[in-house]
Amino acid sequence: MNTMKNLKRKLVYEGLIFKVWQEEYEIESHTLKRDIVEFPETCAVLPIIEEDAILITQFRYPLKKEILEIPAGKIDPGETPEEAAKRELMEEIKMKPEKLIKIGAFYLTPGYSTERIHIYIGENLKNASLPEDLGENIKIQRMPLKKLMDLMNKGEIEDAKTLLALLYYFHFYWKK
Repeated sequence: MNTMKNLKRKLVYEGLIFKVWQEEYEIESHTLKRDIVEFPETCAVLPIIEEDAILITQFRYPLKKEILEIPAGKIDPGETPEEAAKRELMEEIKMKPEKLIKIGAFYLTPGYSTERIHIYIGENLKNASLPEDLGENIKIQRMPLKKLMDLMNKGEIEDAKTLLALLYYFHFYWKK
C-alpha cells in the first residue's frame, strides 16, 4: 500500500448540511489535490407490511423531479443510527417499527464524500407520528413487493439506497 502524507486542508464551503474541504496530499512523490464533501451519517429504512413495502415519493431539488425512495435522513448528534431510523419513519410515513434488521452501513460516494448510510428493514409497523421536516412534501406509497421488483427490472427505481435495500430484501427475505 502506498503511503500518503497530508500537506494542507482548507475549508472552501460550509453550508447548512455539509462542508467542502480542499485537501492537498503527497503520494509516490506526487502532490495531488482533492475536494472532499464532509457529510453527516445518514440512515434509511425499507418498511415492510406483509407482501408490501412502504416507500415515499418526494421532489428532489438537485434532480428537479420527484423520485421514489425508501424513507431516509440524517442522524442527529447524540442519536444512534437505530434511533434515527425509527424517527425518520415516524416523520415520513407516520409509523414506527417494532423490529429493525440492519442490512449494513455503506459509503455512498467514497471518491469524494464521507457520507455513510446505515440501512435497515423495518417490520411490525405501528402507527406513530412526528412532524415532517420543513420543506418535505412527501407522498406515502404502499406498494406490492412484486410491483417493486418489476420497477427495478425496468430500471425505474433510480435511488441507490432504495435499490440496495430492495435487492438485499429480495435476496435474503422474500418468499415468492
